[in-house]
Amino acid sequence: MKKVFLLALLAFAAGTAHAQTPLTKGKGLLTGTIGYSRVSSDPGVARDLFEFAPKVGTFVADNLAVGISASISLYSGNGGSFGSNMYTVGPFARYYRFVDGDKFALFGQGSLGYTRTNETGSGGYNQGYLSVTPGLAFFPIPRFGLEASLRGLSYATNFDGASTLDLGFSLNNFQLGAAYYFGK
Repeated sequence: MKKVFLLALLAFAAGTAHAQTPLTKGKGLLTGTIGYSRVSSDPGVARDLFEFAPKVGTFVADNLAVGISASISLYSGNGGSFGSNMYTVGPFARYYRFVDGDKFALFGQGSLGYTRTNETGSGGYNQGYLSVTPGLAFFPIPRFGLEASLRGLSYATNFDGASTLDLGFSLNNFQLGAAYYFGK
């Protein structure tokens, strides 16, 4: 009897270890972040940032989503004497790798796109960007996830020869978001 019970327990454990991933081909993804920060480096000088960044996509294979992202970032500082608005749009691809059953997954996201920045008093400029972002997703209930990510590695160019390569793995570049998975 003990052997039958042990064999049944082993079969159950093996079956749950290989449970089907919740991120299957054909499902949809709606995710994003919203944030606000205030930085005061000098007395009497503060800069505020508000950012809203939604993404929508579809799973083209198990654990692989592609889609489009957009964001709006509003900066202001020095009592309104400085400000800028940044608008971004572009495609992304994200791959999930589950690490603990179907509750936790690491993900890597690649993005590229176009950014338009308008600055108070100095006009604006256009940029192209390419980025790779690491993250962690937690799935507390089916169809819903909580995400944490770092900025990762990014490259931007102003199309006039000026470019920036940035590595942002510090906690100053930490973002939280939520995701909804829909379909099949």
